[in-house]
Amino acid sequence: MILLFQSPAFSLTYNTDCLWLAASWSGLQDADTSLANCAIILQFTAELKCTKLLCDSSQALDGWDEIGQWVSTQYLPRLAAAGINAIAWINAHDWHTRKVIGDFIQNSTRPFIVTFDEGATAYEWLRRFLYIAPPKP
Repeated sequence: MILLFQSPAFSLTYNTDCLWLAASWSGLQDADTSLANCAIILQFTAELKCTKLLCDSSQALDGWDEIGQWVSTQYLPRLAAAGINAIAWINAHDWHTRKVIGDFIQNSTRPFIVTFDEGATAYEWLRRFLYIAPPKP
């Protein structure tokens, strides 16, 4: 694992064995830092040509309400366009945060996202996930 970015509430690593990004959110989130952290994920997705993302929000707390709509309608489609085909998303333990994140995941059509309650299952699913592109018209 290579640490790409770290702050008190967010870190991003690159898994050199699996060739994917791993984002970890912790503590209170706010719109400004969440938007900046999303931009960091997008930047490294393009730079490293990643197709998978392990997103761990198990330790995240409130603060997603303000950007939930933007994440589902703007950010996740941009992440897919940058190359991310699959996200294994580890649910927040905080119930409110879990609901907000679940809502924007449910309202997203791209990339393919599956939620998990613990990290080992998410890791294994993402490791085994094989993306097959739909045929071009």
